[in-house]
Amino acid sequence: MDEVIKRFREGNQRAFEELFWSFFSAGRQFVKSFQVDDSCADDILQEVFIHIWNKRQSIESDHFKAYFYKALRNNTIKYITRNKHVLNLECAENKESEDVLLKITEIEFNREILRAVSLLPEKRREIILLSMSGMSEQMIADTLNISINTVKNQKTKAYASLRQELKDISSFVLLFGL
Repeated sequence: MDEVIKRFREGNQRAFEELFWSFFSAGRQFVKSFQVDDSCADDILQEVFIHIWNKRQSIESDHFKAYFYKALRNNTIKYITRNKHVLNLECAENKESEDVLLKITEIEFNREILRAVSLLPEKRREIILLSMSGMSEQMIADTLNISINTVKNQKTKAYASLRQELKDISSFVLLFGL
């Protein structure tokens, strides 16, 4: 992601598109947490991305996500104020900042987990996804027509890979008690 942000800061439009689509879904979900409908959420997102494009050279790579969510929050509140939407400004401003941080953290944490799982070899990824969906090791073995020991072995290797891939965010999760 750092490489994409670097190219974006240099004015690369493909990198901008990649960032847009990487953050669109999470951003939309975040805006909708303010009780804004889909159409308005899309308008707010587009406005924020235009702003980000115009300010791209001053946004530090390490702080892109923070900048994105802060701009999204500010534009959402501004939109609510301007349009006297379903919520009033007082409601939006009184929204606990802790709740907002937890929502952002949850969205980003889930995205990182899915990214890490997508890096696993195909069979391992399939076993982990089935396990995450609630299937027992025996059910996975039966479904994939493999031995239960193979399932256990592949899960162990997958979890080791995931721990390594997610080591940076695992300390963050422990710090905030998520």
